[in-house]
Amino acid sequence: MELEMSFQTKKRICFVMDLMTNDLLHYMEHQSACCVQNARRWSAQLALGINALHNMGIIHRDIKAENVLIDIQQNVRIADFGLSYIDGEPKPLHSWRDYTSDVKGTTNCMAPEILRNIKNPDSMRYGPPVDWWSFGCVLYELISPGHQARLFDSEDAIMEYVSWRSKHYGPCDLFPAFHQLDSLIADLVVGLFNPLAILRYGFQQVTNHRYFSNDDGTSEFHDACSRGRLNLSCLQ
Repeated sequence: MELEMSFQTKKRICFVMDLMTNDLLHYMEHQSACCVQNARRWSAQLALGINALHNMGIIHRDIKAENVLIDIQQNVRIADFGLSYIDGEPKPLHSWRDYTSDVKGTTNCMAPEILRNIKNPDSMRYGPPVDWWSFGCVLYELISPGHQARLFDSEDAIMEYVSWRSKHYGPCDLFPAFHQLDSLIADLVVGLFNPLAILRYGFQQVTNHRYFSNDDGTSEFHDACSRGRLNLSCLQ
């Protein structure tokens, strides 16, 4: 969210920012039609935002529906950087490099490489791919029937999934929760939920995925940040 201006009174320091209509969780719970209408554009904008953060040396570490805000033109704004990893210099992070082993984030959206440090502190360092796992969690909630189904509800559920993937890696093996999804979306989330960070889908794989291809040959990422539109039906 951009800071438009700031000022202070005798008792307060005030920051002026754009007024958001609500967060993505609220939309999924109360504005299901808007989620259907905007799912691909919102997820494309979220991916662009995550990539921009990584290029600035930031790993968000708490990407979740509650921290994805929607502005009045129905554009995504990423919020809440209180748990973020910020590199010493504002320079692009490398997807293959490990930067920290701190346990930060919300458990049901945590990548396995972070979770392994809960029981064994500092046992596994990690990097930007943890945000793409969390992106997968948000995407799954956004496109799953009902828009409210969390894929994982606990640390154990995530590690059980990791164990399942270690035994089922053939092209015909699909995690049971993904059977309800369209084949294109299922293929995308399978890539985002690869337990091996080095093989997990990142920005390049996401932007090139067929899920974001339009019928006219363009991509949902084309001008994604300038195609916001005011839709009063979604703001009621």
